[in-house]
Formats: sequence, C-alpha cells, structure tokens
Amino acid sequence: MVDVTRAQAYMLRIAIGVACIVGVLWIFNPLGFATASMANLRPAAATTVTHVVLFEFKPDADPAAVDLACAKMMALKDDCLSRDSQHPYIQSISGGRDNSREGLQDGMTHGFVVQFANLNDREYYVEHDPAHQAFKKEIEPLVKKTTVLDFTNGSF
Repeated sequence: MVDVTRAQAYMLRIAIGVACIVGVLWIFNPLGFATASMANLRPAAATTVTHVVLFEFKPDADPAAVDLACAKMMALKDDCLSRDSQHPYIQSISGGRDNSREGLQDGMTHGFVVQFANLNDREYYVEHDPAHQAFKKEIEPLVKKTTVLDFTNGSF
C-alpha cells in the first residue's frame, strides 16, 4: 500500500523543483526564451518609421523667420491629416537647435525627428500631404541645405 502523505510530499518537491528551474530560465534567459516572446509583444515597434530631418539655414536668414519655420515644422504633427480619416497621423515630432560639441554637424543647425506608425504614412507625408508640401515650399528661401534619413526601427 502507498503512503498518501509520502506521495504528496514527493509531488510537492517535484513541483517546487520544476518551478525553480522554470524561474531560473525565465530570469536568466540562457536559451533566449524571453527574447523570443518579448519580440511578439511589440509588433508595432517593428513597423514604426523614424524620419530624421536636418536643416542648415542660410547665414543671412532672419532669426525670427527661422524660429517661425521651426514652429511650423513642429506644428505639422497637428496640421498633417490623413487623407482617409482627416485626423493627424504623425505619432510625434521633436526638434531643436544643434548644441553638439563634437563638431560633426557639417553645417546643420537644426534637427527634427518625426515618427510615423508605418511606411504608408511616411510615404503619404513625403509625397502627397498638402500641409507638408506647403511647408517645404515656404521654408525653401531660408534653407541652404537639408539632410533626411529615414529608418524602420530594428531593420539593419
């Protein structure tokens, strides 16, 4: 006959042992389990498009006009509307005047980072958005040089 209390104690030890092993694997992740599962929790991050814009304003550009141009760039977050929903589609815009001490600016004086949810939104912004097209035309007389770099987060 089997002693029930002895069997229960044995099963409890096995359950605790399995829980400890799973806990160690989960915490220290030696086999990459957590990494694989965490990637599945962030599918939207893989499609986010970051649009980096650097401007070198002309040396003789009126500082007030430059400030206004920068304010209008920041306002594109609300001014650029989806052609389908007529709601803003830019996720975020941040920007400012260069303050780097590295000396690698190549003349660029102002930088902006624009986030889009996907490539389609970025394409619409670059090619068709009326507010963006008007903005580019308006600042053209102030800008000496523009550099743009876009990337999809995590794509190397």
